[in-house]
Amino acid sequence: ELSHTNPRDSIICQSIVDPPMTIKGRKFSLRIYVIYFPPCKQNGIPAEVHLSSLGLVKLASAVYDGETAITKTASIGDQYMTNSGRGDGRSSDQHDLEYLRATFEINGLDYDEMWGKIKYAVRTVMREFLELKNDQSDHSAQRNYQP
Repeated sequence: ELSHTNPRDSIICQSIVDPPMTIKGRKFSLRIYVIYFPPCKQNGIPAEVHLSSLGLVKLASAVYDGETAITKTASIGDQYMTNSGRGDGRSSDQHDLEYLRATFEINGLDYDEMWGKIKYAVRTVMREFLELKNDQSDHSAQRNYQP
């Protein structure tokens, strides 16, 4: 049950791209969902990782002028944020990934190449995550070992 999920098991992986790619002059971020099923050692079922083809494209509320938010005051810099959950009434535009695919096609960009790079990044992060989980499990077993 999700209500029993340990918050320390949640991970957000993101990277800032400079210079940013823009859509209609506005910075954007992608929300891509990755589902992780831990292994079931009792049944010999390995861990599974699934990448959802459903996601969000979140556009900033203002056109990006080439300056970073660090060079502006916080109130002006916030206009480049793509977080629609700020709760301050300045919601960013949200679209699905089909919108991004269509935008890429209109601008002569290869959506499938970009999606392949996302899959590679997810594979890399999840490999590291699983190694970290295994290391933590090994250390925990060592701490609990009573000769």
